[in-house]
Amino acid sequence: MKRALASCKPMKMWIDGKCFEIRRFQKKSKKSAQDDGQRTEDDVKYDISTTEDGKLFTSFRLPEVYYSKLSKFPDWDLKILETSTNTTISIPNRGNLVITGDSEATITEARNEIQSIVGAIRDHVSALQFVSIPTRSDEIVANFTKFKEEILSGDKIDGMEESIFQSPFKLHLTVVVFALLDDHEKSEAIKALQDYKNMILDPLIAKSGPVKIRVSGIDCMNNNYKKVDVLYANAKLVDESEDLSLQKLVNELSDHFYDRGLVRTYQDNVKLHMTLINTKYRKEVGTPRKKRWSRKQSFNATTIMEKYKDFTFGECNLDCIHLSLMGSVGDDGFYEPMSIINVN
Repeated sequence: MKRALASCKPMKMWIDGKCFEIRRFQKKSKKSAQDDGQRTEDDVKYDISTTEDGKLFTSFRLPEVYYSKLSKFPDWDLKILETSTNTTISIPNRGNLVITGDSEATITEARNEIQSIVGAIRDHVSALQFVSIPTRSDEIVANFTKFKEEILSGDKIDGMEESIFQSPFKLHLTVVVFALLDDHEKSEAIKALQDYKNMILDPLIAKSGPVKIRVSGIDCMNNNYKKVDVLYANAKLVDESEDLSLQKLVNELSDHFYDRGLVRTYQDNVKLHMTLINTKYRKEVGTPRKKRWSRKQSFNATTIMEKYKDFTFGECNLDCIHLSLMGSVGDDGFYEPMSIINVN
């Protein structure tokens, strides 16, 4: 089945216990903002209540970081939005944001606009968590170590040094990344991962039996082999079929989190890759007190691609999926997990 393009899919966001479709924020002139107050989205329904004095209001909670960023967000003005929608908007430091007005239509429009800004803020927050499939079998780790040692002991390569290699303890396939900003969002992501296991993965494995992943062949994230920042290995299932492939499996996992409103953008097709080298890992060697991160520097992958393009790293069982914290280190050397589901 042909997948929808990301440009055709709406932005979704999990807000205060519900998933909403969010319109993308568009910068408006002051005049257009004032003229735009009556535009609403028919499919969006919010919980709107009545105060004791007969005013209508909607109330919803956001992670605290959004409240501080809302006040600093460029290209919009709270007073203009209140005037154009004839509403009063109370943005707290914590707790619930409240929009009060005379009609459901204007309250809905004000909330639509606030949520579009929140969506824009989320787009610019650095990724903090990610879902991955560990690929750390003894065979893959041994061949990765061989691959690394041969490159480092071979002919000099511009920009190459040991620090830019992935840790063998952290080899994995990235599926989807998040910016989960409070305990409520984290709990929803943990629940979503468990639901994926119960509703999608377990029935699939019950039908297919145990699944193995083969990691073989390398490629770069760009076409210029002389200036590479990320080198990765390809992966697929052993004995893939049209009904069961690794690409289909990770696409369904990514879609599951998109449908929950937890990811920033819909992925047309998950980029299946096991990172081998990434120049963002680069750091200067020195004493622990003086060690510091180096400026980003690409490397020349021409000879690596010529020699190792079809290099086979090996196979591993698809036995678990992790929801982990980026940049962390767990007790086993992998990323510190927020949640792990085991594949039965």
